[in-house]
Amino acid sequence: MPTGTCPECEAEVHVDTDTDKGETVDCEECGVQLEVVGLDPVELDLVEEGLDDDEDEDEF
Repeated sequence: MPTGTCPECEAEVHVDTDTDKGETVDCEECGVQLEVVGLDPVELDLVEEGLDDDEDEDEF
């Protein structure tokens, strides 16, 4: 099973072999939600919470 490193606590996070980019996984050590941003090798990034479409429109 492929693994990536949690950017929050640096624990190994197991990712299913059929996981695609953009899917989310949870770190079992610290509980944060992570987005799969790369597959070979597995790269994980923190999911940015609290953003919605209305906030994006305000930037223009």
